[in-house]
Amino acid sequence: MANCGIRAALPTAQVAASRRFAAYVIQAFEARPRPTPLPAPARLAFP
Repeated sequence: MANCGIRAALPTAQVAASRRFAAYVIQAFEARPRPTPLPAPARLAFP
């Protein structure tokens, strides 16, 4: 991710991966006993 952002084969997968990453970051700082489930992971293309 450093210097290139999230790389994915399709733009929709890139948006989904970005949202999932944001959900992880937000969830890391939440203080609830029962966290809500995260969205399904997006498939990423690795070079």
